Amino acid sequence: MSSSPPELLILLPVYNEQASIRKVVLEWFQEVENWTEEFVFLAIDDGSRDGTTRLLNRLQQQLGPRLEVVQQENRGHGQTCLRGYRTAIERGIPFVLQIDSDGQCDPQYFFRFWRRRAEYDVIYGRRVHRDDGWRRTVASLVLKWTLFFTRGVWCVDANVPYRLLRTKVLPESLDTIGPDFFLANVALAVQLRRQRSVRHESIPIHFRERYGGEPTVPLQKFGGKAIELVQQLCRLKKPDVRGS
Repeated sequence: MSSSPPELLILLPVYNEQASIRKVVLEWFQEVENWTEEFVFLAIDDGSRDGTTRLLNRLQQQLGPRLEVVQQENRGHGQTCLRGYRTAIERGIPFVLQIDSDGQCDPQYFFRFWRRRAEYDVIYGRRVHRDDGWRRTVASLVLKWTLFFTRGVWCVDANVPYRLLRTKVLPESLDTIGPDFFLANVALAVQLRRQRSVRHESIPIHFRERYGGEPTVPLQKFGGKAIELVQQLCRLKKPDVRGS
């Protein structure tokens, strides 16, 4: 077995997704194997209370060591993502792809991200078509303009769960995001945008309807969460960029 790290870590934060987790993992394994054999699939179970953990353990037995399953107490989606990014840094894995476990991230677009990895440091999926309802489209637009007017940064879709990142550009931004930041994935998008040396790109995607389960943040809670997010963003310090 090679001692060198794989070239890609696929980060899958998971919480109560027993209705979708098997299909998501299998379809992503099949697609990514078409483009690279050098990957590890890291599923971080964020304290699921349904049958998700049992299904992940079965999948691990089926798929072997390339599927790694980690259990943790519930810390929230954003902080779970940060744990995955830090894992990629610690292992020296050059790229990390974040996706969601509900089936909305369609693997058919993966090759478009992967073939452009040498040109850019951060590639986001741009949700030009969405099956999850107009209210969530509006919420994403509100977030985009809120970040622009309050923080002066333009993020194409700061909360999109479909993103490919070059690991070496992450540490400076990650160091600024505390353990209490609930939408840490949004904070990371903001901080990466503040690093002028980071090359950004976006790729249009179709965002599917969920395979099952419920969103982590219901629509009726978006208003309160938006206020909390702005308050947390105001406390963020700019990344300490020590070199490109």
